[in-house]
Amino acid sequence: MKKISILLSFFLLCHFMAWAQDFKITHGPYLYDMGTDGVTVIWTTSKPALSWVELAPGNDSSFYAHSHPRYYSTVAGRRQSTSSFHCVRLKGLQPGTRCNYRIYSREVLSWKGSGKVAYGNTVANNVFREKPYSFVTFPEKRSEETTFVMFNDLHENNDVFNRLCRHIDFARTDLVILNGDMTNYITDEEKLFTGYLDTAVDNFARHTPFLFAKGNHENRGVYADHLMQYYPNRNGQFYQLQRYGDICLLVLDCGEDKPDSDIEYSDLAQYDSYREEEARWLQDVLRSDEFLSSCVRIVISHIPFTSGDWHGNLHLRKLFLPLLNKAGIDLMLSGHTHNYSFHPQDAQCRFPTVVNDNETSLRCRVDGKGIDVEIITQDGKTLAHHYINITPKQ
Repeated sequence: MKKISILLSFFLLCHFMAWAQDFKITHGPYLYDMGTDGVTVIWTTSKPALSWVELAPGNDSSFYAHSHPRYYSTVAGRRQSTSSFHCVRLKGLQPGTRCNYRIYSREVLSWKGSGKVAYGNTVANNVFREKPYSFVTFPEKRSEETTFVMFNDLHENNDVFNRLCRHIDFARTDLVILNGDMTNYITDEEKLFTGYLDTAVDNFARHTPFLFAKGNHENRGVYADHLMQYYPNRNGQFYQLQRYGDICLLVLDCGEDKPDSDIEYSDLAQYDSYREEEARWLQDVLRSDEFLSSCVRIVISHIPFTSGDWHGNLHLRKLFLPLLNKAGIDLMLSGHTHNYSFHPQDAQCRFPTVVNDNETSLRCRVDGKGIDVEIITQDGKTLAHHYINITPKQ
């Protein structure tokens, strides 16, 4: 009888442990849409939850010694608790400041009608096994040297992604750019994470923020309509102007590369009018103080539209190039072709373009005089090197 009692207790303990572990953080966190005064923290859980981020100064080595401000995702004053996707904007931060953070999620067990919410366990990111995550907000003024890294066209090849990341010192990297076609097509949330976002989180995205430029393949698949949820820019668009000190990054959305009528798009494409709308935004943003006060101007576009004769290239070139040629652009960074190439400025295009390969990373170092660009292979060797002089701005 005693033996049966012991076995029953063991069974119940195992069952309780399995139940307790059933609710967990499944993906993330990653940092997105960093600015001088805030950043968005994104993660997912196995079940719906009330979630928040706790924030502490970067020099606070005893994170749990005292309480810290909590940031929730709220809509019209109401904290969100019915989703397993969690997106929390941290606001009111100081420029160029290091912060420690932890994510927390409290399981919602039931919520029937207008009744009281029944909560379950609270989980956090490895509370007892590792230090809090940290980040540094963007500065108002650029330091002596700014470094950012770009990946593109990995098409869910996590082995290549990991090998490229091994040769990058992310502790000395200010920003990462994912310049399109990181996936083949998007069928659901799990594919988005296992395709490349989990690899980004494991290597850098918990600590180093990134920008996302949509490629043509991100437009494909039944779940592609939900992509904005995972890249919530404050302007509500995939295209944006991003400042890092006095560096301006113009992130463009190239749309698809073939005509809207192509059979591959199943009558779902309307990218010509979308690019026309984007061109009107670009015309306005090039007149803005935020752009005009920048000293370094870099365009991020998945498709290198300054050359090529596909429909997307031609339409982008027609709409965007006349505007950019007048804007004092220093450099454009692209992918799409799966081959490295360098295109110096000429009579048609007044700024150089570097096209990164699908099996290399691109590293930019910006100082007061120019932009140092390296193409780096999977074994850490430099495939190509270019130095771009910065055009004096009026």
